[in-house]
Amino acid sequence: MTLFLRSVGVTGAILFGFLFAITFVATDTLERSAKSFIQGQIEKEVREKFQQSKASSLREKAETLAKSLSMEEQQILEDLKNELPDKIASIIASMCGYDCEKKKRLSQSITSGFRNRISSLESAQGRLENIIKEKYIDITEALRADLRIFLGTNLAAFLAVLLISLVKPRAHIQLAVPGILIIISTIISSAIYLVGQDWFYTILYNDYMGTGYIAYISVIFGFLMDITLNRAQITTHILNGVSDALGSAFQVTPC
Repeated sequence: MTLFLRSVGVTGAILFGFLFAITFVATDTLERSAKSFIQGQIEKEVREKFQQSKASSLREKAETLAKSLSMEEQQILEDLKNELPDKIASIIASMCGYDCEKKKRLSQSITSGFRNRISSLESAQGRLENIIKEKYIDITEALRADLRIFLGTNLAAFLAVLLISLVKPRAHIQLAVPGILIIISTIISSAIYLVGQDWFYTILYNDYMGTGYIAYISVIFGFLMDITLNRAQITTHILNGVSDALGSAFQVTPC
């Protein structure tokens, strides 16, 4: 049992230590693996900020808006190229009896209005692009921080199991309790990550570290502290209670 726990501690420490290091040295890999999740979060936050979006995805919304803005801008540029302001001014002048000088000023005014509209459209496109970039950076940084907490916490737990198995070799039965709990959490999180990465990131990002997982890890560290500082008395009592409930004669003594 002692050898098994030490093997678990070493294996877990290497695995989570490696993954923890990746979050610092291979940030592009992390962003690529979480790309669809990040896009979904951007869509969610932009919708919440503006309280308006009927598009099925942010990409569709952005492309539709950009396309409509682009089409309007191109149309205005084409109209300017075809001297449409002059044509409009001529029609108005013929209806109102404007002279040539007034017609010229009117043409300049209309042209200026068209160019201001183009500037306004370009500004709108720029604001949308800046919002998306800002949300991308914020979400990516928050996700990276949560992932580091998740991996770092697991790394610390496996290192603790390894260290206590060396310091308290006689407590191998009690140490099996937190060891098994850590193995279960590793298997579940790894399965979620490998089978469905989006689910993994969703669980992680939606305050996963702030609620359930912190409580779960706290239980594990509670057992570890009991074994280290309290001669495993609480853990021993729990194990003996379970043994009695199952009708077993198996008993463990504090160490």
